[in-house]
Amino acid sequence: MALSLQRYTWSDFDSGVNHFLKLRSKKQREKSALLAIAIKNGDRLPENLMIEILSWLPVKELLQFKTVCKAWNSIISSPQFISRHLKNNRRLDDNCLLAQYYVTHAELQLFELLVDETPRVLAYEVLYSMPMYGAYVCGPCDGLYYLYEYDFSGRALWNPTINELKLLPQIIEKSDPPPNTTPAKNEVYGFGSDPLTGDYKVAVIKGYWSTNDEDVSYPLSVFVYSLRTNSWKYCGDLTREYDLASNKCYIFVKGCCFWLGSSSQDGENSGEVIVSFDMASDSFQEISVPNYQQPASKCLGIYDDSLAFISVHDDEKTLDLWTLNDGIWTKKFGIGPFPDVWNPIGHWKDNKLILECEERKLVLCDPNTQEIKDLAFHQDMSCQGIFAYMESLVTLKDKTESKAGEEEVKGDAGQA
Repeated sequence: MALSLQRYTWSDFDSGVNHFLKLRSKKQREKSALLAIAIKNGDRLPENLMIEILSWLPVKELLQFKTVCKAWNSIISSPQFISRHLKNNRRLDDNCLLAQYYVTHAELQLFELLVDETPRVLAYEVLYSMPMYGAYVCGPCDGLYYLYEYDFSGRALWNPTINELKLLPQIIEKSDPPPNTTPAKNEVYGFGSDPLTGDYKVAVIKGYWSTNDEDVSYPLSVFVYSLRTNSWKYCGDLTREYDLASNKCYIFVKGCCFWLGSSSQDGENSGEVIVSFDMASDSFQEISVPNYQQPASKCLGIYDDSLAFISVHDDEKTLDLWTLNDGIWTKKFGIGPFPDVWNPIGHWKDNKLILECEERKLVLCDPNTQEIKDLAFHQDMSCQGIFAYMESLVTLKDKTESKAGEEEVKGDAGQA
């Protein structure tokens, strides 16, 4: 099911809703003007100008335009146009968030939040009809998301904008698993793109449970999926024992995924660490955490296009943020106190931070002004993660599927 803000309706258009709709109407008018130019002058405009106009339009209109003529279908389907459209969409303000809440390991709810410029959540909807309902979510990378089902170990890549879902093949376990063990269902994962080849990859780190009820630790195994080959490969075991946590926000920076956790050697805890995975080299690296004040709630995020470490101190309720560049942690700021805030969730646009309060409500923090604004959205459940929504034309189909789809579109256009 493609996400669309047009699904939202309100019975009472109060002043707040009208204000928000007026703010959005300017952007819609601009898109409508581009749309009119594209339709009326499609045969008279230079091709490069025509492509530029099309590249700023919403995905929904572009999918309809593919049926106008063979030339437009060819343009919109080309990798060059998809890349240009993706680049232009990154510049546009997107006020849509996906918020995932934890019910049980096997049941999660994904909410679509429409945030206005106050900011506050103006409307929300539970995505009951999303494919693989209840799956964990990771993304977006170029508008794509990775989905993982805890109970059945089902995995998929999903582009909600064009309503494409690609089920991933089953992971082939390593040939020599530890004796008397079974693969654990709980795992950490990362999703991103190889900066050298453009291939989309999923990294899964999973361990093993003893079938003899023994308290024994086993090395974590690493598996990597490639969309280009549509296959998994076993990349070996991590050299140390790690207890890693899944990220509550999408963490993919400069070609690498990151996880926060702790390490141990021979059963002895060695302290907190960050583990990174390089999508280009399929290699891991261990990174020390900054020297932050403990005890604290903490998470990883992105700030100034760099990996960020965010902590909220349990006692003072102050918030500190560090960024990592060239292997060195630099403290960017310490702000607060914020008495009601107890858990950092992650980052959003314009370097703003999303935090969770003791009443489980979500708030948005602007580090520059130290303003805390209530998003007016909360659940009784635990927030599992916050993810941005991004429109994208990136397809998950292989070349054979894409060619068949293009022939179908051309046939429809010929009949029209």
